[in-house]
Formats: sequence, structure tokens, C-alpha cells
Amino acid sequence: MKIIIKKVLKSILIFIISTIIIYLIFTISAFYNWSVENQIFIKSDTLLLELKSEKIQKLGDYVGNYAKLLEESKNKTYDEESSNYHSLGEYYNPLGFAVWQYFSIEIREIWNKYITISILSGISIVIAYIIISSKKMNNILKFVLGYFGVMLIIPLIYMYILTNNFWGILPTYQSMPKYFYIGYTTLFILMYFINYKIGVKMTKELNKNIKSLESK
Repeated sequence: MKIIIKKVLKSILIFIISTIIIYLIFTISAFYNWSVENQIFIKSDTLLLELKSEKIQKLGDYVGNYAKLLEESKNKTYDEESSNYHSLGEYYNPLGFAVWQYFSIEIREIWNKYITISILSGISIVIAYIIISSKKMNNILKFVLGYFGVMLIIPLIYMYILTNNFWGILPTYQSMPKYFYIGYTTLFILMYFINYKIGVKMTKELNKNIKSLESK
């Protein structure tokens, strides 16, 4: 019973750590790429001439058009079902709110983008750990269940969560982020190799102890 509890706690810890690490890697990388795309990292005024004018124009068009709509809606108030309605432009500075809205949407999208794939990746790693560390399965069964089983099932779950629909086998596996296949393959092989080495070492130690006892 203690062994089972210990393995469950270890599996939970592996899930939490792996999910957090994967999420941070993806999110930090996405935030950095977004910052570069929006030309936020400018170290000095001398580099301002290197800004891409089309990017600034695109940002200006988005913020400017939205701010204009808010400005125009300032005086458009009406009673709706006996409740006094006011536009956002009356409560907030239109330009300031437009800038806030842009960055809020972009950052929120980055913040939420990798939650699902990180959780499913953490579950995949835990499944791989449980299967690989099992002493009741042979190596072929471990590989079939731990590798191919996860590769077949997780993409289906991921796409269903995102779309609430089943796209079909081929579109589902093609739409799955490629880094999941690459990352899980690498981790599975690494975990399998480490577990194999530990098993070989334990077997050698056991045989050594048995021989030592027999010699006595």
C-alpha cells in the first residue's frame, strides 16, 4: 500500500513539475516572439530608425480606428429596457482604452494559448513514467502503450477540447502541434533509456548480492 501511495504522489509531482516547465517554456518563448514582432525591445534611441514602419502603421490603424469608434460613441446614450446605457468612450479615454484593449487581448491570448497542450503533455509524461517504470510489462508492451498509445490518444483529446468537435483522423493528427510529437518522442526515449539503465544496474547489484550470499 505504501508503495502505491508513494508512486501516486511521485506521479502527481512529475505531472505538476512537467506541466509548469512546459507551460513556462512555451509561454516565455511566445511572449518573446510577440515582443520582437511588435518591436518592443529597443535598447536605445539610435535604433529607432530600424523600426519597421509597416508594423507601426498596422498598430496605429488598429488602435486609431478603435479609438475613433469610441470617440464617436461618446454622445450616443440611450435607455435600454429602462436602464441608462453609456458607451465606454464616456468612461475611459478613447485612445488610452484602445491601446489597453490591444495589449490586453494579445497578452491574454499568449497567457492562455499553451495551457491545454501543457496539461496534456504533463499527463502524457506521467503515463509514460507509469508504464515505463512498471515491472509487470515487457519492453514491447511498454513501447506500444507508452509511446504509440499516447501518440494516438492525446492528439484526439487535444483537438476535441479546442474545437468541441471531431475533425477526423488525418486532419486531427496533422493539426496537432509538431513540437508535441518531437518533444514526447525525445522524452519517452530518454525516460526509457534511464529506466533501462537503472534496471540493469539493479539486476547487477542483485546478482552480486546473491553470489555473495551463496559464497558464504
